[in-house]
Amino acid sequence: MRRIAWTLVLLSPVSGLEAGDTAFLPEVSVHLQAARYAPTETAFKWDGWVGAGAGFVELDGVTLHGTAEVETIIGNEKRAFDANQANYHLETGLRKSIGSGGVGVFFHHVSRHYVDRPKIEAVDWNVLGVRAGAAFPASFPVAGRVTAQIGHTTLASLVGYRWEARVQTEADLGARNAGGVYLLADARLVTREPSALFPEERFVDLTVEAGGRWSRGARTLRAFAAYERRNDVLLEAPGRKDRALLGLRVGFGESAAANASTSASSP
Repeated sequence: MRRIAWTLVLLSPVSGLEAGDTAFLPEVSVHLQAARYAPTETAFKWDGWVGAGAGFVELDGVTLHGTAEVETIIGNEKRAFDANQANYHLETGLRKSIGSGGVGVFFHHVSRHYVDRPKIEAVDWNVLGVRAGAAFPASFPVAGRVTAQIGHTTLASLVGYRWEARVQTEADLGARNAGGVYLLADARLVTREPSALFPEERFVDLTVEAGGRWSRGARTLRAFAAYERRNDVLLEAPGRKDRALLGLRVGFGESAAANASTSASSP
């Protein structure tokens, strides 16, 4: 194990080096997000995300990739800034680049937890699925990208999720130099095994977001306003919220992150 660890350390500075058709660490990405809910509630004042991803190895156009993200929901029930939920997203998969897009398979794990509060039930699920993405055709009046995925759960504790289908599209409405305006729409359909606690057989999460985006090299800053309809916002009981979000998002290697995952607005 020590030799393996030292090998990875030695390889990391030379992420762009290739051995034949193999590239080690061909891509990395990091993003931070902070958003304010409107209207706010005692348990829902702020929503923050911290995430990172990497392509570990690429062989003949097929990339083994992974991402890790933590969403923290902050209220003011106990303190002025009181983190009350921490939701963990972990994903790994294989992706094949095809032109300006790609196709792949993924395994996505979500685990939800209270912060400084007792939790009775385990709330987590795994999704095994396929994902495809592509840029808008050149004939479109605006540049953009669409990503679609579908998967089935291999585990769903408490919430009973079964199938999950998701479509996300983003369009650049105007770009000048390093900045521009964008519009994003994200829809997520989930089916589940009804239970006494969660009797609803299916639901749809929806996000519509617009804002400005400024880039310099691989670094990106976004200021956005969004409308969000989100289900199961409570951990151990049904709950749906319709609200606005006002926030900032800072990213590095954003294009790589977009190709690898669409998890960054999931509950």
